[in-house]
Amino acid sequence: MEIDVNVRVAGGAGQGVHTVSNLLARMAVAAGYHFHVTQDYMSQIRGGRNSQSVRIGSDPVRAGRVEADILLAINPDHLPHVFPAVAPGGFALADIPSAEPPLFAAPLKEMAVRAGSPILANVAGVGAVAHALGIPPETADAVFAADFRGDFFDKNRTALRLGAEWAKDHLSKEVVERFRLPVRSSAPRIILSGNEALALGAIAGGCKFAAGYPMTPGTGILSVLANDGPMVGLVFEQAEDEIAAITMAIGAAYAGARSLVATSGGGFALMVEALSLAGMMEMPVVIALAMRPGPATGMPTRTEQGDLEFVLSAGHGEFPRLVLAPGSPEEAFDLAQHAMDLAEEFQVPALLLTDQYLADTVVDVDPDAFSVRPVRRHIVRGDSVPRTGDGRYLRYATTGNGVSPMAVPGEPGITVVADSDEHTEDGHITEDHATRIRMVEKRLRKGAMLAGRTLPPLFAGPPKGDLLLIGFGSTKDVIEEARQILAREGRYAAAVHLRQVWPFPGEELAGIVPRYKTALTVENNATGQLARLIRRECGVRVDGTISRYDGLPFTPEGVASEARRRVWEKNSIPG
Repeated sequence: MEIDVNVRVAGGAGQGVHTVSNLLARMAVAAGYHFHVTQDYMSQIRGGRNSQSVRIGSDPVRAGRVEADILLAINPDHLPHVFPAVAPGGFALADIPSAEPPLFAAPLKEMAVRAGSPILANVAGVGAVAHALGIPPETADAVFAADFRGDFFDKNRTALRLGAEWAKDHLSKEVVERFRLPVRSSAPRIILSGNEALALGAIAGGCKFAAGYPMTPGTGILSVLANDGPMVGLVFEQAEDEIAAITMAIGAAYAGARSLVATSGGGFALMVEALSLAGMMEMPVVIALAMRPGPATGMPTRTEQGDLEFVLSAGHGEFPRLVLAPGSPEEAFDLAQHAMDLAEEFQVPALLLTDQYLADTVVDVDPDAFSVRPVRRHIVRGDSVPRTGDGRYLRYATTGNGVSPMAVPGEPGITVVADSDEHTEDGHITEDHATRIRMVEKRLRKGAMLAGRTLPPLFAGPPKGDLLLIGFGSTKDVIEEARQILAREGRYAAAVHLRQVWPFPGEELAGIVPRYKTALTVENNATGQLARLIRRECGVRVDGTISRYDGLPFTPEGVASEARRRVWEKNSIPG
């Protein structure tokens, strides 16, 4: 990567940390560059210790870095925590009485007051950082004009100019040259988060009803569906709790609407009984589960992948399900469409596993990366509704593939009967043991058919070698960059990304793992849940797990360092 600059903005909730990172990211795109925003925030409405890192690159950027080349500390009280992470050759800005390079004392509040409002200290800091990055004032003005109007635009532009003028007088020419971004031409880009991409993918997949109770980090999905869904005919309901949300969605699915709920671990725990209800009633409902550290409330605003085994076994009884794990905003968009389609085709609940890291990650994306597929409905209507000789419609008709023709209420001449108890083919309650066997086996046949549509793992790297790194969900791009770091050192590592974790792609993975001397999973949990799943489903060797469970995401350098220690340094392999 020719240009790779990491800008970290630190401050308390309410001090405009998000505003600063958003402005810097958009300026970078306007200047012809790519970016990746990693958010780190505490569960506080005001105050706390929050930060956002904007990693800017000349090539697409898809993972964060720990070290900051430029640090803007809006709250100087946070310096003891954030200043040690400034990279060699980097610098920091803070509103303090005096300092020595690489820390600079910048009078942010004073500049804000001069601009017309003390709340503009963050914007003055943006001006200083923009100067260090060589972003022209006219580029910044264009970004500001999209958000601000009238007097407030003038005040923000003044604060920006004051910050840039201060930086021009106080930052050395060497510093500015080191981090300058030469303006480049660029094609149009879309800026969005993982949550936004998933919600838009659900809409593209034909979602017409969504419900939920706000729960970080899944709330952003609900916000997009509530704000943007109605214009395309989506009905949104903020329910009184998670139980109500999923039962509403099941009811909407019964009526023929593609439905989605979004939540996090604690909310999903409340939904589990209704998950089994969807399994028994064979209702296609999609659940977006944004994982966070548990147990209980855990760390509400941090990241973890601790719910993998939970979602695979959630719900009482045996019934098929689909579990997808997107690794990027593009995959979140695509797999949300896929979940909507397959849930309805096979009449099963489908889960989309994400986490705080992916949910809150913001990137620039090529518009052509989003493919909107035609919505294919799998509901029988009119003359295609099958009837028995006596005119009855069998909602749960026994079929060879286990998928029964699904009609919805309102079709002339039929009654659609569905129930939470075991039922006959026409949907009425039964305790007949032979019927029970037929219904269980019918549902399991659907699972077997669904397994035949499993998305294969994505593979990158040499076909054989010293190390295979395996991950699911949000670790995708972190692992890939770690693999590239190792490759530049002459170390032969490959990467496998699982975008579907159930039905599990066991056959494909079993053919890959044995080709490498060492196989390690990379997981944001403490117990190696993916490693255990691979051993159980594939019967192949997994040598260990690179784990992180402090509430923070992996970084490429961290994964590469641990892989180096585990494999090459341990075994003294040259390289």
